[in-house]
Amino acid sequence: MDPTIAFVLGLTLLALVVLVREWIPADGVALALVGVLVVGGIVDAGSAVAAFGNGAVVTVGASFVLAAGLTRSGALDPLAKRLLSLSGGSPGRVVVILMATVATLSAFMNNTPLCVMFMPITLALARHTSTAPSKLLIPMSYAAIVGGMCTLIGTSTNVLVSGDLRRRGLDVVGMFEPLPLGIAGVALTIAYMATVGRRLLPSRPTVSTTVREAGLSDYVTEVALSAESTLLGQGVEDVARGAGAGLRVLRVIRGEEGFAPNTPGLVLAAGDSLLVRGDAAQLLRLARERGADLTPDLRHPTALTPRETTLVELIVRPGSPAIGQSVAELGLHARTGALVVGVQRHEAHVQDRLGRLVLRFGDVLLVQVDDVALSALHRMSDFLIAEPSGSDTGPARRPRTALVTLGAFVALSAVGIPRLDVPVLAVLAAFAMVATGCVATRDAYRAIDLRLLVMMAGMIVLGEGLSSSGASAFLAGRLVDLATPLGPVAILGAIYLTTNLLTALVSNAAAALIMLPVALETAALAHLSSRPFVMAILFAASIDFSTPIGYQTNMLVYAAGGYRFKDFVRVGAPLNVLWWMLATWLIPVFWPLAL
Repeated sequence: MDPTIAFVLGLTLLALVVLVREWIPADGVALALVGVLVVGGIVDAGSAVAAFGNGAVVTVGASFVLAAGLTRSGALDPLAKRLLSLSGGSPGRVVVILMATVATLSAFMNNTPLCVMFMPITLALARHTSTAPSKLLIPMSYAAIVGGMCTLIGTSTNVLVSGDLRRRGLDVVGMFEPLPLGIAGVALTIAYMATVGRRLLPSRPTVSTTVREAGLSDYVTEVALSAESTLLGQGVEDVARGAGAGLRVLRVIRGEEGFAPNTPGLVLAAGDSLLVRGDAAQLLRLARERGADLTPDLRHPTALTPRETTLVELIVRPGSPAIGQSVAELGLHARTGALVVGVQRHEAHVQDRLGRLVLRFGDVLLVQVDDVALSALHRMSDFLIAEPSGSDTGPARRPRTALVTLGAFVALSAVGIPRLDVPVLAVLAAFAMVATGCVATRDAYRAIDLRLLVMMAGMIVLGEGLSSSGASAFLAGRLVDLATPLGPVAILGAIYLTTNLLTALVSNAAAALIMLPVALETAALAHLSSRPFVMAILFAASIDFSTPIGYQTNMLVYAAGGYRFKDFVRVGAPLNVLWWMLATWLIPVFWPLAL
């Protein structure tokens, strides 16, 4: 094997391992890849810099502003209300209505912002129908994924693949070119989730419903014992005396160690921190009478009046400024008046050092708020607010203008006007959203997921490195040798399956840009049309249901629905197989393999 090919393949494998293990954020991995490929002479510096201004990157960035305009303008609020009014039927009917609505909208706006917008609507729908949120959130995510595959602009992966084709001098993906397979896939997905999939879904409460069942005034926080505390030298069972019998110690933290409250012989000492649950009055008595103070990042218990407050969940959005910050660094109480009650990461309730926990995409903060704090949270873009009523859309402003802007963008993109290709139209549409007041300038900037854009640019550079080094041709040759005896359809199926498995391990954008040059080389070596292989990459890179890390919408509902990793495997893996069979059958029908 050529040393350059071995180097690039080894670098790609290392990047995949780092992405799967999450040792470094995806955007950091992308930047590191750019640096190594440029310094190693695999990709020239000019091409690497140009990747950050790639039309696909620009289009995806603009699409976030378009989605923010639709959300902030309240353009979809009537539809959301109509959806809630139709929710009185059977559980299967609710799933069908929800998925059909989300899939339709997802065809015309980026599916990740759409999923963010529909999160509170789905949670409200669950409450209206007395359904566990875990029964609806995965179907909502899956609908956003498959609906986005019906058009060019429905998902960032489609735009990214189309942009890479343009860079290679090939025909770009048409606005409605993926529609035939997309419609068939949407029907398959909805039918599966309304029947078999719905029965495989868990019925699991979220963090806020769990706490509400224990009592709305109860919450979890962290207190520190001062040198003057009357609790020093006493056992854990003495903490509740004088503060109220309902107070419960969940954890004793001493230095970097944590102890269960029933640890034999455990005696409290100065400097200990206690993770406790109780109402505001109990914590106030604990602080005033026993010398236990809320730690600096979670202080101000006097700000809470249980009769005037409620619990809400704050879900960390994709690209949120809160990602990478600890709970303490957020300074949420100082900024809004909201008091952090607890944090949930995936299926586990965090029970150690709330203030030090570094937040990730999809984490859920349970906070206690009054009306003033809730209004302040609505003005932030850091979180999706899943509150007891209403949705995180803010006041309605120019909804018709937002819809007209989106409609004009879709229509002009479909027609195809010289010198006004999709990236240019996307930027103009985003500008129109801001100029007409559908979304404020600050909100438009905050809506853009810069981490995703950086990761996309880095993967474009990696794809170029695979092509220029000959690594993609090497992999394509091995694949053709293995699959040729089984025929052209088997080669296509192998490309789809490989891409789909890679998507389950890393991200859809990374899988698409790593496999696209391999697919094009495979088609050339097998003397087949490249178009069906492009479509195989397009669908396989986005249609992953089997893991929460394979697609951002899955990760978004992961924590909010209280899911476990195995839930996605149990529900999504069979659907992945069905999609593989459907795509392998229909792609050659709609896009013939013969040259």
